[in-house]
Amino acid sequence: MSLKLLIIDDEVRTREFLHHRIAWESLGITMVESVKNGILALDMARDWMPDIILCDIRMPKMDGIEFAKRLRMLDSDAKLIFLSGFSDKEYLLSAIQLQAFQFIEKPINPGRIKEVVGEAVRVRQTDLDKQKEGLRLQASFDENLPILRREMVRKLVTEPHSPHVLPALLNRDTFLIPSEGRFTVVVAPLFWRFSDIPKEVRIVQEEILSSLSKSEEMLEWGSIAGFDSQNWLVILMPGTYGSAYMTGWSRLEQLRGVLRRILGPDIQFHMGIGHTAEQLFAIPDAYHSAVNAGNLQFYKDYGEIAFPSEKQAGEPLDTDWEELKRFRESVRRGDVEQADKIIQGLTKRARQRKDLDIMRVKDVYFQFLLILLEIALQQGLTDKEEGGGSRYIWREIDIIPDLDRLHRYVLSLLALFDREEGKGGSGKMREIVKFIHTHFHEKGFGIQMIADHVGLSETYLCSFFKKQSGQTVKEYMTGVRVEKAKELLREQDMKLYTIAQAVGFADPNYFTTFFKKYAGCTPTEYRERVGQ
Repeated sequence: MSLKLLIIDDEVRTREFLHHRIAWESLGITMVESVKNGILALDMARDWMPDIILCDIRMPKMDGIEFAKRLRMLDSDAKLIFLSGFSDKEYLLSAIQLQAFQFIEKPINPGRIKEVVGEAVRVRQTDLDKQKEGLRLQASFDENLPILRREMVRKLVTEPHSPHVLPALLNRDTFLIPSEGRFTVVVAPLFWRFSDIPKEVRIVQEEILSSLSKSEEMLEWGSIAGFDSQNWLVILMPGTYGSAYMTGWSRLEQLRGVLRRILGPDIQFHMGIGHTAEQLFAIPDAYHSAVNAGNLQFYKDYGEIAFPSEKQAGEPLDTDWEELKRFRESVRRGDVEQADKIIQGLTKRARQRKDLDIMRVKDVYFQFLLILLEIALQQGLTDKEEGGGSRYIWREIDIIPDLDRLHRYVLSLLALFDREEGKGGSGKMREIVKFIHTHFHEKGFGIQMIADHVGLSETYLCSFFKKQSGQTVKEYMTGVRVEKAKELLREQDMKLYTIAQAVGFADPNYFTTFFKKYAGCTPTEYRERVGQ
C-alpha cells in the first residue's frame, strides 16, 4: 500500500532535509511533498489528501495549530505529527485536542523522526485496511439488501406471526417498513418475451429488486419489494392507498411510474391493490385481495390499476369436453367458421365467469390449442420438432397477459385451417424469407427472432411457413446456411473459422459437424472438390 507524506516547515534547511535526506520508501511512503506554510499546505491537502503530515508549529501567515483546525474541517484522517523548537506545553494541549498523532521537539533527530513516522505508517495502514474491509462489508450488505427485503416480503404475506419477523423489523435501516400501523399490498404480474430479455427469470427478478431497493421513491416511502410463489412482484407500503386522490391515488400513480422506469418497455405489467391491512398480521389477507384484484385485470383493459371488488369472486371455468369434441370435429372437416363460433362462445363464458384462477383458464384454452396442434401435424401444416409441441405452445400462452390476447392467439392458429387464408400469404412469406437471408448469421438468430420481426407467434409462424412452402422454417434456415457456406468455401484463401462465423457459428468444430451432416462431406473435403 503506498502512502503520501506532506512536510510543512518555514525553515528551508529543515524542509529540504526532511524531504530529501530520509529514506521514506523504506517506511512504506512512496510520495512526498513539502510546502513552507499552512496556507499552501491547506490548498494541497484539499486535492492531494496526504496520509501523514509533519507540521511545524511556528510558521508565518498560518501556524500549525490553525492549519490543523482547518484540516480537520476537511474531514481528513491524516496522522498529524507536530514539530516545535519550543518546550512550552501550551501547544501540546492544542495538539491533543486536534487529535495529533505525536509531538516532536526540535532540533530534529532523524532516528526519532523515522521511529514516529514508521509508527504512524503502521497505524494509518491499519486504518485504511479497516476502511477497505468496511467498504467491502457495506458493499456486500448493500448487495444483499434486496434479498433480505425479498425474504421479509415472503414472510409477511405468508406467516407474519413468525417469531423472527418482529425483531427483524426493528432494524428500520434494513427493512424500512414499521412493525405497527396500516399497510397497503401491491402486486404486479410481469410478462416479457425471452427474445426481448434472454436471461433466466431469477436473474431478471434480482435485477428488478436491486433497482427497486435503490429507488429514491421506495426509500422515501419506506416500502420493500419481493416476489411471491407465482413470480408476481409484491410491494409492501406503509399507509393506506386507494382509488381516489384523497386516499392516496397519486402515490399509486407514482409507483406505477417507478415500475415503468425500472421495468422498461420490454416488460408488461399491471397492478392489483389489496384491502388495507390494519396491522402487520393482516397482511396475508390484504395480499390475497390484491392478487384477486390483479387476476380480475385479466378480463379488463390491460395495464390499469385494479382494486378489490365486492363482486370479484368468480366461478370456475372448467373444460367442457363435449364442446371440445365439437371443436375437433369442426376443424377436421375444415369448418373454420363453426370452430370460430365455439371459441367465441368460450371467451364469452370466460368473461362472464371471471375465474380468478388464471392458470385454470389458460389450461382450458390450452386444450383447444392441443387439438389444433394435433390436426396440424396430421395434415402436415407444422412440424412438432420445430416449435409445435405442447410445451412450446404453453410457453407462449403463459406470457399472454389478458383474455383478449389469449382469444386472438387461438384464432390465429385456427386461421391456418382456413382454405382462403393462404391466398394472401405471399407478402408475409417474402418478408420472412428476406429477414432470414439478412440476419441468419447473427448471434441468437432463430425462430423467435423471426416471429418478433414479422409480428406472429412462433407457433403460427412455423405452421404458416410449412403451409406456404412445404418445408419447415428450420429446414429453410439450414439450407440458407449450407448454400452460403458452399459459396464462401469456393474462396480458397478464406479461413474456415471466418466462414463459420459468417454463417452464424462461433465454434468452427460445430460448423464442420453441421456442414458434414447436411452437405455429406466436411468443409475441407468440399473445398478440395470444387478446387480441382
